[in-house]
Amino acid sequence: MGAIGIMRKRWTRHAALGAALLLGLTGAAGCSGGGNEQAEGGEDGATPISIWASLNTNVSITLKSMNEIAAIREWEKKTGIKAEFQHPAVGAETEQFNVMLASNELPDVMFVYGDYAKLYNDGSIIRLNDLIDEFAPNLKKILDENPEVAKQLKADNGDIYAMPHLRLGEYKTFGGMFIRQDWLDELGLARPETLDEWETVLKAFKEKKGVSAPLLYGVPPKMSTMGPAAPNFLEAYGITNTTFLKDGKVAYGPIEPEYKEFLTLFHRWYEEGLIDPDFATNDQKTFDAKILDSQAGAFFTFIGGGIGRYLPALQEKDPDANLTPVQYPVENKGDEPMFTGRSWEWSGAGATITKSNKNPEETVKALDYFFGEEGHMLKNFGIEGETYTMKNGYPTYTDEILHNPDGLSVVQAMAKYFIANYPFVGEDDDRYNEQYYQLQQQKDAVKLFSKYSENTVQVSIPPVSLTTEESNEYSKIMNDITTYRDEMFIKFAMGAEPIDNFDSYVAQIKKFNIDRALEIQQNALDRYNAR
Repeated sequence: MGAIGIMRKRWTRHAALGAALLLGLTGAAGCSGGGNEQAEGGEDGATPISIWASLNTNVSITLKSMNEIAAIREWEKKTGIKAEFQHPAVGAETEQFNVMLASNELPDVMFVYGDYAKLYNDGSIIRLNDLIDEFAPNLKKILDENPEVAKQLKADNGDIYAMPHLRLGEYKTFGGMFIRQDWLDELGLARPETLDEWETVLKAFKEKKGVSAPLLYGVPPKMSTMGPAAPNFLEAYGITNTTFLKDGKVAYGPIEPEYKEFLTLFHRWYEEGLIDPDFATNDQKTFDAKILDSQAGAFFTFIGGGIGRYLPALQEKDPDANLTPVQYPVENKGDEPMFTGRSWEWSGAGATITKSNKNPEETVKALDYFFGEEGHMLKNFGIEGETYTMKNGYPTYTDEILHNPDGLSVVQAMAKYFIANYPFVGEDDDRYNEQYYQLQQQKDAVKLFSKYSENTVQVSIPPVSLTTEESNEYSKIMNDITTYRDEMFIKFAMGAEPIDNFDSYVAQIKKFNIDRALEIQQNALDRYNAR
């Protein structure tokens, strides 16, 4: 998928984003947005609707605007609207968004990810509850049948501000650890599960294969930042690198006693050459090179764009090369992984309706189309007979998608015709992923990484909302703490700072007022649970 886009801080929607909302579409690229003036009437009496959204990278390869996507053109026909997409310039998305808000000249719809309550309180967008009740029967049915999803979508006061992007299927985990299976076979080793088994495997890779990075870390994600979908060895200890739920209460992983155990292990592995010595400085180029030069034994990557790229390239050099998924590490045999990179049912991305919209009812009706069966199929599979056919009740992509005659990759062909591989209004369909993942190793991975994904709900902070005051205070505290945590992690790992100084490190984080930050998060969690 297009990175989820939205690789957020441990799946939590923080109001700390403030007015500088992040875009709901990751990998943004595209042309500058046009003006937001509305025509008095659309073509053939269609209702004009201007929509502000970033342009996904895969779309931009073949199209200049989402207006040109085949599914969007079909959507217009089916709903009687005329969409005018406005795309910010790549790299200037947040800046252009803030300028647009300040100008008070808004499009009809803004597809965003961020602090919806602030947009509403500032008067930029409208409340959608009544409109959904009256004009969005498909979305209303989903929310009525899935109270936990409704809870995620609602603000603390019960307001709904966005027509959401939802993931209600089985697959909510899109990345994990992959290992050189051909090396395991050659060395007579099984795929590791526990930390001790991992150590045995990494030592064998170093000593018998002579590789420089038995365990590769870097971009993506850096071990110091530990992105939200990144299984890592810290989490084998039952904690994570940011806030999480410990016995139902908000805690901060890097000051828990288990963090010291992790640092001790990681430093020893670093000293023994089991971890890539460049883990703190790798960029995408060096990360890729170590994999493709067969210097990496195991690493984190995404199922689609990662393995779909690395495995064919490795096998072009060596037909016997193989990468297979490895379950999230645990400390003891029989333990179940708790942190799996599972996303919430609401991705956090959604379409808001602005105060400038003169046709809110028609807009909600049009967006609700994607939550009905016909719109769901259009969003995820495109146009029947052109991009998919029904085979035994299963929507099967045609060669236009899977073997594109113009040489487009599967993900690029999808992006040209429909909106399955990045966030947009509507619900994702698992049958998209089942076909997007063409390689058997990818098919195995999506099942393996999803096996324990429900455990993650027990330890992850749900999509809570902070007030503006809480957001400002929390952001200030955590900016200092995160910078310090990352600096000290590298020092501890490399030995520049003795592990014996862990208590002093914790004391410094306390001085940065972590207790107040946890109190803010706990208050927000209590409000969320009371929704």
